[in-house]
Amino acid sequence: WNLRVGTPCEFVLLNSIGRTPGSPMVEGRDCVRIDRSNGLEEEQLQRLRNMLGSNGPRGVTPIAERLDDIQIRIQAGVSDLAQRAQMVFLTIVTDGMPTTPFSGESTDADRARFVQALRTLCHMPQVQLVIRLCTDDADTISYYNRIDQEVELPLDILDDMVGEAQELAGKGNDWFAYTPVIHRMREAGTLSKILDELDERSLENSEIRKLAGLLISSPQPLDHLSDRQFIKEIAKIVSGTPWVYDARRQEMRPVVHIGKMRVAMKVGFRGKVLPVIC
Repeated sequence: WNLRVGTPCEFVLLNSIGRTPGSPMVEGRDCVRIDRSNGLEEEQLQRLRNMLGSNGPRGVTPIAERLDDIQIRIQAGVSDLAQRAQMVFLTIVTDGMPTTPFSGESTDADRARFVQALRTLCHMPQVQLVIRLCTDDADTISYYNRIDQEVELPLDILDDMVGEAQELAGKGNDWFAYTPVIHRMREAGTLSKILDELDERSLENSEIRKLAGLLISSPQPLDHLSDRQFIKEIAKIVSGTPWVYDARRQEMRPVVHIGKMRVAMKVGFRGKVLPVIC
């Protein structure tokens, strides 16, 4: 993905084999940088495969320590980022609650330190943060959801693709197909507030129109149209657009469900609000 779009990316292991607590990271063992400008793309990917292949999920979860390392590195280059008008999008992929490097038990102190590390990073204007959960453990999911709900931090916490599709549908945002591309964009981090809000609340009509415009390429501007006219034009475009994979239904479908869009925007065929379509 990053090679295709040309955005440099680093993969940093949480607790790699061979790294002792407090020691510096070693390229190829503890982290791998993917950068299209360096060329030799297949070699870069192979280094990443080798590192991931020799380090499966295991042991402790010292997230705060890794975040401290990353924060120091970002802080050292913050002036360069500002000059180039660049940002760092940090995605934490984890299946467990935070611990120290020496114990697999997550204590109150471990969790408090983790939240403080999150606060430090989130208060840096050059950083956007995503937590991608890879677990079905109810206690772990509950813990991270509480962070999302109770701690006022600008971060997004994501489940797997099917889980996210079901969650945003429960918020009334099921009028479009939740595709792998949308999920990958949210996992990687985005400045789009609409994509951040999908699993938080039902979108307003203006937001629905904007998202639909991002999902579908219109040959002409649609901003001047009324909501009813807008839906009519979107229906025409969708009729000639290839179907896409929808994670919630796990099947191919049109990128926009016109009937559900009418319900979401409260626009009936004759001005009446349509009933909810399951």
